[in-house]
Amino acid sequence: MANQGLLFVIGECGPKVSVDEFNDWYDNEHAPKRLTVPGFSNAVRYKAIDEQTPTWLAMYDLVTSSVPYHAPYKALSSQPSEKDKSIIPRMEFFTRSVWELISEKSHPTAPSGSTVAKHILIVTCLAPPESAEDFNKWYEDEHIPEILRLGCFRARRYKLMESVDLTKKTNPSVNEVHNYLAIYDWDNDDYFNTTEFKASVQTPWAVKALAPPVQTGLRRFNLHKDIQRATL
Repeated sequence: MANQGLLFVIGECGPKVSVDEFNDWYDNEHAPKRLTVPGFSNAVRYKAIDEQTPTWLAMYDLVTSSVPYHAPYKALSSQPSEKDKSIIPRMEFFTRSVWELISEKSHPTAPSGSTVAKHILIVTCLAPPESAEDFNKWYEDEHIPEILRLGCFRARRYKLMESVDLTKKTNPSVNEVHNYLAIYDWDNDDYFNTTEFKASVQTPWAVKALAPPVQTGLRRFNLHKDIQRATL
């Protein structure tokens, strides 16, 4: 059975936190500690390659989307380490969101088991209730099958449950936060500039499904580190 939830953490160091300090903390303390919590299946970190910010992304597959609301995770997050307390407030941007799986589909030739993608495409969307039905139908019936045909080996879609700015510097309204997430796993980054990929969001149905008030954001990342489970 596929993991049913995702913890999605995206951040930007800014001028007050060095990249070395951030990565040492995240790779060797912060992420490994989360893997001690029941229900956390893995932790994978990525770095942006699209010259956009935020630069750093961490994704944790969860057995269920309720894991962050259970006592073990609450206990961990309520007892921050000294580095947590020092680094997080100095970050320029650091947001944690919880997502519930809508669907997971794989290419017929995709490797079996849990494979960490070296390249991922992240697409976030804000689809209000009046647009959601056609938006979701287009995604499931046309778009994802086409993306898998182009060489993506796994496509996952999620619905937002919660989003929190851990730096406490912003407090966006629910109408400003993108509420759908798609993650596409690739073996290479060649797909992005192909005519076929660009055409996948230019079909008549795509143009209709993505028309305002729907908003979209697209990001590309490469693997930084597959965090190994450890007992701390």
